[in-house]
Amino acid sequence: MLNRYPSQKPSDLNPDVKRIGMQYEENSGAAYGEHIINTCAMCNSSAAHTYGNVLAVIEHALVQKFPEGLFKTVTASTTLASRQITHLPSQLQKKERPIMVLHPRIVFGQGDNRFLGHTLLNDRITNTHSFWGYGSLLELATDKKKRLYVHGHYNRAVMYVDVVMSFDTYTEQMNWMSYLYNTMPIQHNQFIRAPLELMIPRNFCHLLGEVAHVPMISKDGTVTEYLRYLNTIFQYPITYKLKGSSNNDQFFLYYVTDIDTVLQEPTAGDGVKMGQTRGAYDISFTIRCEFNTIGYFTLNAPEIQSTVQLPDDGDEAIVSMFSDVINLDNFDLPEGWSILGWPIFKLDHDENFISLDPILNESLLSTIDYHLKFHIPMERFIRIQFRENGEILNSERFYINWRERKLYVVRPDTRRTYRLIVSVCGEYINNLIKEIYKLE
Repeated sequence: MLNRYPSQKPSDLNPDVKRIGMQYEENSGAAYGEHIINTCAMCNSSAAHTYGNVLAVIEHALVQKFPEGLFKTVTASTTLASRQITHLPSQLQKKERPIMVLHPRIVFGQGDNRFLGHTLLNDRITNTHSFWGYGSLLELATDKKKRLYVHGHYNRAVMYVDVVMSFDTYTEQMNWMSYLYNTMPIQHNQFIRAPLELMIPRNFCHLLGEVAHVPMISKDGTVTEYLRYLNTIFQYPITYKLKGSSNNDQFFLYYVTDIDTVLQEPTAGDGVKMGQTRGAYDISFTIRCEFNTIGYFTLNAPEIQSTVQLPDDGDEAIVSMFSDVINLDNFDLPEGWSILGWPIFKLDHDENFISLDPILNESLLSTIDYHLKFHIPMERFIRIQFRENGEILNSERFYINWRERKLYVVRPDTRRTYRLIVSVCGEYINNLIKEIYKLE
């Protein structure tokens, strides 16, 4: 019985008690919070995309340190570790040297001298979480009208990248070993300021669209409206990956972080015996990488009446995806033009095109058809900048078949990440749509 002080009656809105006549009784389970409705959905982020994203950034930064075109083969391996081999595996022996191979090793947990390890911000200490922006959860998105909130659990991630470089002769090995010590900080911290794109799990995107009543894929088969909504409520830009061989819609949270890297002592191999001579002289070293990321997402909304655990449907293998630095505020646009989107994509073997349909809404499709019918240049209302691993490529490297809504890549590279920056003239499109459909 809780009515010890009649002059201090508890509120009828208090979920810990219930009123029976003139008395108040404690609800069952009030001491343990079992009666409180948990309006939360949780989903683990895709570690394969996160670490693959950083691996691509490290690979790009490392290759940039050497003269252009030095390495004939640059690849990532999940079976090769520099501390476990004496020479390169047979499948790489036939490749033209010099060769660079990278192997990622992820260290989970709170150890390895990581920043903010074993603290409330980074460590899962109890099963109690503050879903409203306190403790280890960071606020990512807010829609006050729909009472929708998205938070993320902060992670300080550590990954080691084992690097093996192979050269034909001992002289090359000796020269490039000297080059490493003279041009790179060995055993010293160096920060790489890099953009990362954290994949938002597909199941989480579906649920968020249902709760917000903004479907992930609209009736016309595009993601334009959903992408616009996400960029309205999220505190960070949301990017989109055009469908490739996976044929899945993927959305990413774009953020900039400092990757704390340490290049450890390089070692030189003795070479591989080939008859009476030796060849394939290796240089191996390890790069330690430490960076910020999000371990899992939470979604809070009144429509969720019990805790929902969403499975992660990410790829099983590490996905190497390079993110380039883009500041849309500094992007030079003519008056009346705006950025429609900046999607990315990768091409698999035997692929040389990507469909643009997901980012073209009904108004754009009508405008494209009109220009095709009357042979009017598309540049009047839409322009596309094509980038490969952050480098702007000229029109000789790609072309667009507007009738098929497909972008074709000339000499595609499966290890490269491509990005489009699509800009449109909204005023031109609106005026043309009014003219076509005779709208006032």
